[in-house]
Amino acid sequence: MPETAQFEIRDDSTIALSPRQVSCGLGAESAILQMDSSKYFSLNPVGARVWQLLASPKQVNELLAALLAEYEVPADRCRADLLALLQKLQAAGLIEVRAA
Repeated sequence: MPETAQFEIRDDSTIALSPRQVSCGLGAESAILQMDSSKYFSLNPVGARVWQLLASPKQVNELLAALLAEYEVPADRCRADLLALLQKLQAAGLIEVRAA
């Protein structure tokens, strides 16, 4: 599997789905296959919502605003959880992070 560069994820970073994955919805969840590693990943309903929002590239602050509008959660908790999810997706090669 080719190494992908890891970039710091900031509020103004643009996040895009990797072209090296395929995904589908499974009810409220999502299943993703990373094609280089042949590993499957699953996302819970909130993670699946983030994945849906990434159908077109978005800045982290746009993702955060959308989640805060849809879920009752403190902003600092939502941001921390979102960044943690994005870091896991990046490490798995499922998203690309573009600097502002």
